[in-house]
Amino acid sequence: MMNIKRILSILLALVCVGVLVCSLCACDGEGSGEENEGGASSPFYVNYKNVKIELDKKAESVLEKLGEPKYSDNLGDCGGIGVQTKYTYDDIAVNTLKEKDGEKIHKIALLNDLVSTSKGISIGDDEASVKEAYGTPSSEANGKLTYKSGNLELEFTLKDGNVTAINYRRIV
Repeated sequence: MMNIKRILSILLALVCVGVLVCSLCACDGEGSGEENEGGASSPFYVNYKNVKIELDKKAESVLEKLGEPKYSDNLGDCGGIGVQTKYTYDDIAVNTLKEKDGEKIHKIALLNDLVSTSKGISIGDDEASVKEAYGTPSSEANGKLTYKSGNLELEFTLKDGNVTAINYRRIV
C-alpha cells in the first residue's frame, strides 16, 4: 500500500512538471508570431519601411522605429474597450489600445498601393490574387473577404472585383 502511494505521488509530480514545461513552451510572449497552429506563416503583420508591425504586440518599440507620424489622434475609449490612439503615416495607419501592460497594436490599415500585406497583396489587386495568397476566407459577405485566427482578423474590401481597402484588427 505504501509503495502504491509513493508511486502515485511520483507520477503526479512528473505530470505536474510536464504540464509546467509544456505551458512554458507554448507561451508566445514577444516571439516572432510568424507561425500559427499549423506551422503556416501568420498573415497578421505588415512590414513597413523595414519595421514589422504585428497585431496584438506591444506598440512602444514599433512606434519608436516608425518615427513621427503625420497625424496622431486620441480616439478616446471607443465602446468601453480602452483608450485608442491612431497614428497615421504616409502609407499606413496604426491604432493602438492602451492596456494594463502598455499600448498594443490594435488595428493596421493600408492606405494605398505602395505597401502590401505579408503575402504581397496591395490595394488594387484582384480577388483571385487574394484567394490565391490567403486561401478560402473565414467569411465572405458585403464585398469583404475576412480571414480570422482567434481574435485577429485580416479584411479585404472589394469593389468591382478589386481590393479597395485592407484592414487588420484585433477583436476585443
